[in-house]
Amino acid sequence: MDHAKAVEAARTLAREVLAPNAHDNDKNAAFPEAAVKALGAAGLLGLTVPVAMGGHGLGPRTYAEVVATLAEADASLAMIYKMHVCGVACLVSFADKSSDARAAIADVVKGKHLSTLAFSEQGSRSHFWAPVSKATKSGAKYTINAQKSWVTSAGHADSAIVSAQLPDAKAPTESGLFILANHPSLVDVVFL
Repeated sequence: MDHAKAVEAARTLAREVLAPNAHDNDKNAAFPEAAVKALGAAGLLGLTVPVAMGGHGLGPRTYAEVVATLAEADASLAMIYKMHVCGVACLVSFADKSSDARAAIADVVKGKHLSTLAFSEQGSRSHFWAPVSKATKSGAKYTINAQKSWVTSAGHADSAIVSAQLPDAKAPTESGLFILANHPSLVDVVFL
């Protein structure tokens, strides 16, 4: 897929899937399952994943035009897609160190994995770089104690990138990112 094909795929989805359902989805507070599946089937979930990882390897110009095209038809779906691409960028950055991230990326490029971010939380005054959530470690596993106030696609995403203070952190800025996944091969991070 190149730039022109990606944008054309977004236009087709916007016209045929998003626009006809956007009003009812918003009115009924319904998650746009069909639209997300259509994004996956069109190859747009793996738009920015590097070619070496099986994705299309397209950059910011294509991503921006795809998001703008989707937003014209369904702003809510465009936000879901935007957060997915941000989550996938984190998964890609974890891929060297994490077989969990690599497994998620493999499903992203197959159009079968939706990701998101879980950064917003009570008590942080929306300063995502200074979370009040805390991570504790037991062996190789982490537990995250968090009250996230807003997570796009919550309950529908297959993975979320969660911000939390590192174990033994002395300040909120001593934080890290963790993969929270609803995927059989991924490490579970449990919210208490």
